[in-house]
Amino acid sequence: MPETTKSDRASASRGETANTPEALSGTKLQIAEAALATLKRRGFAGASAREIAADGGFNQALLFYHFGSVHSALLAALDLVSTRRMRAYRESFENAHTVSELADLARTIHAEDLENGYVTVLGEMVAGGVSDAELGSHVAARLEPWIELVELKLRGLVAGSPFQSMLPAGDLAFAIVALYLGVDMLTQLSGEHARARSLLELGERLAPLAGALLAAPAQRSRA
Repeated sequence: MPETTKSDRASASRGETANTPEALSGTKLQIAEAALATLKRRGFAGASAREIAADGGFNQALLFYHFGSVHSALLAALDLVSTRRMRAYRESFENAHTVSELADLARTIHAEDLENGYVTVLGEMVAGGVSDAELGSHVAARLEPWIELVELKLRGLVAGSPFQSMLPAGDLAFAIVALYLGVDMLTQLSGEHARARSLLELGERLAPLAGALLAAPAQRSRA
């Protein structure tokens, strides 16, 4: 078996095109799926090459050959999660035009993330990134598309309202994603989902009020 070159390992650690979810197939996809299963079952601390290989039914040497490191394989697993979530929710997110619709969608996404184990995967990778600055930078980069998606939606919601100049959409989008992530992580730590559900339900109850505030200027101008 040929050795993995330094450039291959560097590309893998940066998550470059060769290891994007769209490019994964065959053995590389099998390894990424196994890494995903191991993160769900054993968490970041337990996601060794041995455990990933055991979950996937392959020789652990294949992981290093195709990805260069365990961290790169775990990032590929995180990419699988992010891509699947984006494909599942992007259209619904783009078609949600009111605060109430967005609040309802947030509750749906959270419930499905819990069911699919995505909360565990993201929380574990964030936890691993806290103790490893290089890994942390890669994990943070993978959250940026979600921040940008929320920012774009916020700009549309506040357009034409007094809040357009008061609320920087980029900062608010960062805060919303950080809040969602923080709630997910605390839920994972405590194993108690009731508080997260309660918070999302509160968001749904307050959404009509927020929607009315945003719509008020437009209604006054029509009057």
